[in-house]
Amino acid sequence: MIVLKQVLILVLSAAVGYFLCKAGKLDSQHARLLSALQVYVFLPCTMYNTYSTHFTPAYIREKYVLLLTSAGLLLVVLLVSFPLSRLLSDKPYIRSVYQYSLTVSNYGGFGFPFIEGVYGSLMLQNAMLFSLPVSLYTYTVGYARLTKTPFSLKRLLNPVMTAILLGAIVGLTGLQLPDFLTGAVGKFAACMAPVGMLTVGMVISEFDIPSLFKNKKNYLIVALRLIIIPFGAAGLLKLLKLEESIIPALMLYAMPCGMNTVIFPRLVGEDCETGASLTLISSLFACLSIPLCFAVFAG
Repeated sequence: MIVLKQVLILVLSAAVGYFLCKAGKLDSQHARLLSALQVYVFLPCTMYNTYSTHFTPAYIREKYVLLLTSAGLLLVVLLVSFPLSRLLSDKPYIRSVYQYSLTVSNYGGFGFPFIEGVYGSLMLQNAMLFSLPVSLYTYTVGYARLTKTPFSLKRLLNPVMTAILLGAIVGLTGLQLPDFLTGAVGKFAACMAPVGMLTVGMVISEFDIPSLFKNKKNYLIVALRLIIIPFGAAGLLKLLKLEESIIPALMLYAMPCGMNTVIFPRLVGEDCETGASLTLISSLFACLSIPLCFAVFAG
């Protein structure tokens, strides 16, 4: 019930954004502004806040295995997602959306708040360290594919990765920032989850809801995203006796489809209907699948 409560809080945030737009109180075009705030302010502050608090030399010596395990697991998921996306669509951009959705979940807007709410801040740090390889993929290959821009390592010089680096430096060195800066970062970080889900709800309001449920292939992507991939990942880690990585892995791979299939296309004016459909369907089914995954592997 604790797990389900956290899931429902996040789904409710998306519902608020949706109904405010439908009632004419908000304009769905404002979602682009909220997307920018999420990418450039709220998520970086969350990353900085957690890394600066927990990222210490002792922590790295103890937890480096999480990073290695995550990189290996990401490679396995990529080897599965690329051929599957080619089988499911002959349209290059839809393939990119499918492949990204299979590889990257909504771990930033959904997973991090969920893990912190259920397991606390130290497990959140484990989850953030575990998510680092996927973050690198998201802001390089993932961004390039969803925005139809050339791949560039310069994308690593983005607010999220910069915040991680600065937070790591502060955590490792023990530097103390002025209280007003620390307080401001904490306030911005608290906006990440609700604003992210509000954005999703606002974007979904642009579409005819019944039409978002019509594509049968999207249900297959959601089933892979919510059941097959997390069960496979957690089962593999259990087989390899890497139990400490199971909860971070479930945070990374058992969450709904990533919001970037809505946020990144919206930033550059690309179509985001498929992303909106996957986000809506997977967020609804996640109310059942996430408690199931955590009950089986982390009960």
